[in-house]
Amino acid sequence: MNESTIQLIKRGEGLTIEFKRTIDRAFKIAKTIASFANTSGGVLLIGVGDNGEILGIESELHELQKLEKAASQLMEKPIIPQFKMQTIDGKKLLLIEIAESTEKPHFALNEKNERIIYIRVKDKSVPIPKLLIQSDIKQDLSKLLSSRHVKTLINFLRENDFITVKMYANMINISDKRSARMLNDLSEKQVLIKMLKAKTEIFSLKLKE
Repeated sequence: MNESTIQLIKRGEGLTIEFKRTIDRAFKIAKTIASFANTSGGVLLIGVGDNGEILGIESELHELQKLEKAASQLMEKPIIPQFKMQTIDGKKLLLIEIAESTEKPHFALNEKNERIIYIRVKDKSVPIPKLLIQSDIKQDLSKLLSSRHVKTLINFLRENDFITVKMYANMINISDKRSARMLNDLSEKQVLIKMLKAKTEIFSLKLKE
């Protein structure tokens, strides 16, 4: 198992891998756990620096207490992550595996007791804009995000910085006019952000802090 953990570390942070020196706050780890469960699952390595340096953890109990709080008390629809201790170069690491959830979306609670849905975008845990999770449009949003064309778009933008009208039209085999209408509609609903690059409109996932 050490070899596969070392390979994970060498691969670096990304859509399904995140490093933490320590679980300093349960709220922060709840955000990461929720984003993995709401997206494609992932592995959280505690005791590893952002650059992949193996630092180790001091107290296994201290980390597990905060993990338990994050996964149960700070999550709406609690998540049960799998975890194991590893020792590499004499340093203890905590490896936490979160599966893609069949009960998503999961809400993580922040310090203000706000319920927020996080998804994974590249190597970040990103909140879905609040407008999209208000109860009066929750059903419409669910239908929108579950449509095949939109899922294809979201998956593409999780791995790529942007998409253009023509790229999306070619991707799902529709006209440029329909592609522009769909992308602009998603922009108005705050799923995407629209920008101008070299006189061409581009669309990216909206990263809202």
